[in-house]
Amino acid sequence: MNAVQEESILDVQSIKKYFPIKKGFLQKTIGYVKAVDDVKFHIRPGETFGLVGESGCGKTTLGRCILRAIEPSSGSVLFRDRQGNLRDVLKMDTKDLRAIRRDMQLIFQDPYSSLNPRMTVLSIIAEPLVCHGLLSGDQLKDRVKELMELVGLNSRHLERYPHAFSGGQRQRIGIARALATEPKFIVCDEAVSALDVSVQAQIINLLQDLQERLDLSYLFISHDLGVIQHISNRVGVMYVGQMVETASSKDLFASPKHPYTEALLSAKPIPDPRRKSNRIILSGDVANPANPPTGCYFHPRCPYAADVCRKDAPVMKQVGDGHYAACHFAGELKLRGAGSLSC
Repeated sequence: MNAVQEESILDVQSIKKYFPIKKGFLQKTIGYVKAVDDVKFHIRPGETFGLVGESGCGKTTLGRCILRAIEPSSGSVLFRDRQGNLRDVLKMDTKDLRAIRRDMQLIFQDPYSSLNPRMTVLSIIAEPLVCHGLLSGDQLKDRVKELMELVGLNSRHLERYPHAFSGGQRQRIGIARALATEPKFIVCDEAVSALDVSVQAQIINLLQDLQERLDLSYLFISHDLGVIQHISNRVGVMYVGQMVETASSKDLFASPKHPYTEALLSAKPIPDPRRKSNRIILSGDVANPANPPTGCYFHPRCPYAADVCRKDAPVMKQVGDGHYAACHFAGELKLRGAGSLSC
């Protein structure tokens, strides 16, 4: 076991998810969509790892592969169980996977479609406890009341249905459901993107408070750079299924080392009407994951691309303390951070 694994609650190694492209009467496979392509990262206990990138870059697919909600094509997901052992989630049988899922939960993006409209709040929050056979009867009801109060809901509303709640309240119900089995790790899949800005702030503050009180670790998936910067300890940037840069939130926003990250940061809104944004507009289109370009996937749009970028795929290399970038010229380019992309 290496040093990274010793300090990690989650260690993702070379995860790939290729969706087959089928054609013809016999549905012959003629290619693959490389939704997640050889991604590696780790998360420490009590840490929030932010995952950011354009829509369609593979963030949600990666999160679901980690939870094994969909089966990855290859790779490994090492998760630390309650006994302190790192175990590969992808090699578990049905019984072991069911047990480990008590510790790995998911908060969905849409608080409207993620709650069954035919179930009461009591039934929704109690469902994980019932499925795992943890509680029943009065103990079950008391636990649901405790969870509702934990996320800031009135426990007298147990028998109400989801339609009686606002979007922010519904997301609190989803958070209570995720916390029911006392997990150690939660994937927050765009958990605040469907909410109003003021409600987003309330939910983010709630998640941070719960993390501190319950010693939770988060994989926080979002396309909102402001949210990612606020909530994350470390950040990973994805482009066309690949991780192109990882660093602490402070380092990544102040001094990006990959040209795509620089362009992404330039799109971050500036909360000051007196300052003008110096937006970087990339040429061309996002690469097709079913037919990506040779070499670096970003080179057709990169203003710094050279011949080596068109021929050879870059490898992730260390360019600072805990800072890694998959760029041939990482550490050599003078890229602008979020604070310098305005005037």
